[in-house]
Amino acid sequence: MEITTDVLVIGAGGAGCRAAIEAADCGVSVLIASKGAPGKSGATAYPVAEMAGYNAGDARMAGDTQRHYDDIMAAGRKMADGRLAAIVAAGAPGTVRRLEKWGVAFERAEGNYYIFKSCFSSHPRTHVIRGHGEPILKAMTGQIALRPNIKIAEDFCVVGLCVSDGTCVGAYGICGGELTFVRAKAIVLTAGGGGRIFKRSMNPRDITGDGYSIAYRAGASLVNMEFLQIGIGFSWPVENIFNGYIWEGLPKLLDADGRDIFDGLLPKGVTSEDVMHEHRKHFPFSTSDDSKYLEIAVHSAINCGRGTTHGGIRADLSHMTESHIETVKDDCGIRRMWPMALEYMRTKGVDLLKDGAEIACFAHAVNGGVKIDENAMSDVEGLFAAGECAGGPHGADRLGGNMMVTCQVFGEIAGKNAAAHALRHRTLCDANISASAKKDEAWNALFKSTDAEEKLGRLQASAQKNLLVRRTEEGLSELISTAREAAKELAESPSCDKPAPKNAELWHALTSAELMARCALARKESRGAHHRADFPFMDEAQGVPIVINERGGLLR
Repeated sequence: MEITTDVLVIGAGGAGCRAAIEAADCGVSVLIASKGAPGKSGATAYPVAEMAGYNAGDARMAGDTQRHYDDIMAAGRKMADGRLAAIVAAGAPGTVRRLEKWGVAFERAEGNYYIFKSCFSSHPRTHVIRGHGEPILKAMTGQIALRPNIKIAEDFCVVGLCVSDGTCVGAYGICGGELTFVRAKAIVLTAGGGGRIFKRSMNPRDITGDGYSIAYRAGASLVNMEFLQIGIGFSWPVENIFNGYIWEGLPKLLDADGRDIFDGLLPKGVTSEDVMHEHRKHFPFSTSDDSKYLEIAVHSAINCGRGTTHGGIRADLSHMTESHIETVKDDCGIRRMWPMALEYMRTKGVDLLKDGAEIACFAHAVNGGVKIDENAMSDVEGLFAAGECAGGPHGADRLGGNMMVTCQVFGEIAGKNAAAHALRHRTLCDANISASAKKDEAWNALFKSTDAEEKLGRLQASAQKNLLVRRTEEGLSELISTAREAAKELAESPSCDKPAPKNAELWHALTSAELMARCALARKESRGAHHRADFPFMDEAQGVPIVINERGGLLR
């Protein structure tokens, strides 16, 4: 099957839907290629929390957007692109008004927006959307339905891109089980992150690093791939984000034998209360303060075999009653947010005040991705990227609620500039997309008879152990060997006639895991979300982002 369109958007999460709407409003035809149904596919709509944080300053308040920019750069620790961070901070307030116009309800208190000081922020600016990202996707799919020049191809697994004379001119993959080739004048990559490279992830099953793998093999540069947001999550009896404000309630954390997981781990003068009090400031793991010992303790206990039969650490929250929460310091939103969390978890059949619960470390979001400029274009002409697929707007650490807003800001920019690119190039390229596909190792992997789930499981176990919290040269090298061995086995598997999309997802995951591990190996220091146990301190001499591409390998 062959399809033609002006703009192809790969991915139907928050960034993809926003890009499609903007491109369509510029008067071009748009095709959304999505593994699932828009509104249900991707990380934006994945139900892993009771709320979504949405980080936007108030443009009417003097200096507020400047402070937002300053916070992004401070958290980025020299790894964020200042040009892109400034665009996010300046564009964020307008996205709140746009989403409200489309029907998204932001939490309010006493007639104003309810806001709180979220991860790594110096001032309160994080708005609250109940139901995580689902209301955003619902609003945008409603807008998509109003635009007849947007078409949707569901059950579409994109395998690779066609580049002709340095310009991206098409894509190929499997749509509804049929080999499919798309000719386009511009392409927007919004395929999300790589959470499912790991055994435990706050992402849906379809987030397997596709965008990174696709872009890399097309010749695009990636940046900041070593910076992965890792967070504590409820791991049993349900999976859900364990938001940072909960730590102010001082839950008790015990291993399978009932021992405090911090015993013998904390340096002199640091208590578990100190660690949790510091962690109330941010959900994700960071080497920037003493909160780091929490994830290190949890991950180490599980890796050393001290986890429960469910593979987690027991978290006792039974003392966190309403009367207790009224007694704790509230500069993190716990008095407003904890009741919301209790209510949400009860809808999942769990009463955190009565039932047992367990926690573990989860992969959450990649702070890096395809290196883009102010127009959201990669260094391959005609190839744009936005959302978690794109790198540059964030750095070593990322502000809470900044990914949702970045999807909107750069989704709009990517859609607008992809449309402009399509309008400048009136005719479709006549490159042979089918011939291009047949040269691609990922395409050839489609036609192999193999156990993709087993190989992916092997990769996930190694990534969980070696690429999550405690990274070492030995562990990262082990992960790279695991990825390469699985890729070799896949390539050497018997051929078959029927294409298997799961093989393509496996190939994307193997490629992306190796890219992340290579970058983590190259960064011989600890900075933000990147923790090298063998290089535990930040090295100012390494304060330059790492860029990786097929042309030059690793670059600083």
